[in-house]
Amino acid sequence: MFDIGWTEMLVLGVIALLVLGPRELPNLLRTLGRYARQMRDMASEFRGQMDDISAEMDAREQLKKLAEKDLNFDLPDLFDDGKDAPKAKEENERG
Repeated sequence: MFDIGWTEMLVLGVIALLVLGPRELPNLLRTLGRYARQMRDMASEFRGQMDDISAEMDAREQLKKLAEKDLNFDLPDLFDDGKDAPKAKEENERG
């Protein structure tokens, strides 16, 4: 991620140990781990929401294609609550 090798990590660890001391270093690492986990969870949630939106847009696009080509339905009829379903069905049967 940051392109840091093992030697650089070791040097940073020694510097952190000297600056913070052996008592504060575990707390700092634990806190950093919590923040990293929160960031990873937020990124995962965001990715999931984007996937849902993409799938919904894909489904609507497919419904539009079907409505225009195969079924000769108006798109609002497909998303209607069923109030006008008998009327729409009769119109489609007539022609």
